[in-house]
Amino acid sequence: MPPRRPRRRRLLGLLALLAAASAIAGAYSSIADVRPPGGAIAVEAIPVPLDPTQPSRDRLGPLVYRGGLWLRATHDRERRFGGLSDLRVTADGSRAFIVSDCGEGVTAALSYDAEGRLVGAGDVQVIPLELGPVGGLDSESLVMGEGSLEVGFEGRPKILAYRKDPPFGGPPRALPVPQGVARCESNGGLETMADVGGGRRLLVCEQRRFPSTTVPAWIGSGGKWTERDYPLVFEGGWAGEPFRPTGATLLPDGDVLVVERRFPPLGARIVRLDNASLDGTGPLQPREIARFEAPLTLDNFEGIDVRRDGPGRTLVYLISDDNNCFKNGFDPLPQRTLLLMFALEG
Repeated sequence: MPPRRPRRRRLLGLLALLAAASAIAGAYSSIADVRPPGGAIAVEAIPVPLDPTQPSRDRLGPLVYRGGLWLRATHDRERRFGGLSDLRVTADGSRAFIVSDCGEGVTAALSYDAEGRLVGAGDVQVIPLELGPVGGLDSESLVMGEGSLEVGFEGRPKILAYRKDPPFGGPPRALPVPQGVARCESNGGLETMADVGGGRRLLVCEQRRFPSTTVPAWIGSGGKWTERDYPLVFEGGWAGEPFRPTGATLLPDGDVLVVERRFPPLGARIVRLDNASLDGTGPLQPREIARFEAPLTLDNFEGIDVRRDGPGRTLVYLISDDNNCFKNGFDPLPQRTLLLMFALEG
């Protein structure tokens, strides 16, 4: 989804500074529940540095930069490519499964150089999702299960399970969600979903329906959920805007990585949830391990995943949502679809 905008009563004195942000949100809000046919998309993969002001920089806390790409369609200006909100990467790193705000599933082949750095993405396929009778385009989160792809939707909170082979094959099967998701803001629902082991899922809303220092989270499966509070960090945001959770993934040791996004100004954090804390009942306790601020290469980061490579490194993937579901005959605002990869040390 678009970066969160502060509530109107807190915008006095900031309207001029937020004109670009308003334009982004306005472009998004014009999206209709109409999707073009799926199929292959020709995508250009442009290498990007971690820090444009220091191109040789390759470290951010425990993260070691292993390559990054700016992905953009190269032709057919009317075809939608963008709004990528979450991803899951196969164990060998050869392919990514992605969901888009546009109500689509996306698959892409990933390529690496001889040193294992991410250098390319191709064979991009776009699959319109069968949405069922309740509709809703805003597919925001993704879990790759055994033979299935579970997709979380935001505005009308639901989880639909699709076939993995063929990718995002329907008809989808509805999965249970906690009753408390109704307390999430309509544009800040099931933004985050992750497999946290033992058949359990971590679900986190991006925003409550009222101002709060926490957002609701649940851990469980089926009809058994334990509700937790996920604390928000208020640092550097205009008009008191916090970092908000937008994606999560399970680490090999059982801990969980969460990516949080702040806007405005644009920034991101990667935090870690200890495995032992997942079985409790009190507030979750995310611990920051890395923070993205300008001038680092960053955008609207909404998806995160990890895998182990051959040498045993834990690789972390980040993907950003450019809020560009439709071209509408004009060039998009300067947001980018970024796919970055890091090795997590320690």
